[in-house]
Amino acid sequence: MSEWRSRFGGLKWRVTPAGVEIEGAGLARTKGEPRTMRWYWASWAPHFLAASQATSVPTALLMMTVATENGPCILEDGQPFVVPVRREPGYVDDVKTPERISVGPCHVLISTARGAMGDPSINRAWCMDRGNNILAAARYIAGQKAATGFDPVLVAAAYNAGSIRDARTQPRFASRWNIVAYGNHLDRAAAWYGDACAVVAESEALARIGRVA
Repeated sequence: MSEWRSRFGGLKWRVTPAGVEIEGAGLARTKGEPRTMRWYWASWAPHFLAASQATSVPTALLMMTVATENGPCILEDGQPFVVPVRREPGYVDDVKTPERISVGPCHVLISTARGAMGDPSINRAWCMDRGNNILAAARYIAGQKAATGFDPVLVAAAYNAGSIRDARTQPRFASRWNIVAYGNHLDRAAAWYGDACAVVAESEALARIGRVA
């Protein structure tokens, strides 16, 4: 269990084996059973494990990232997962503006995937492969470890905004965390991380590498 921490005068939290505990509010979780996180694990376990083993990024962080970026997902048997493609403002095409299009369950920018993997030839098709997508996200998260220490809240902020920055001078990013992130990204990430820890705890195979604390 980590010590209580905060950034830029925001609320205090600490990382426990069960998830992110927020001072005065308790453990952050979504409502009810962690059905979405169980679905992600049941559907994509090999991808999470492979990326975690290749990068040393805890599996629960990868599961948190997928859920925070992609949202709830519980599909019936035979119902296909629709790979998300999001065009950011200023997008022209994949060649001219690879930094303006995010692809796949982790919403990885094509330019980010290229940088994280050290491969300028990576394209949209590569990013649409779930295993590739999760691995690129894992490498990106691993590259930010010096700033985040694999703390789930800081991982989510750096992944979403590119770095850990003070939100107090930027009203559009105002939140109880005082850390720059879009919308309620950090609240959602903390709750999904708690769900991920619960699902990780259900799997003996992940017990050694699945948690931060």
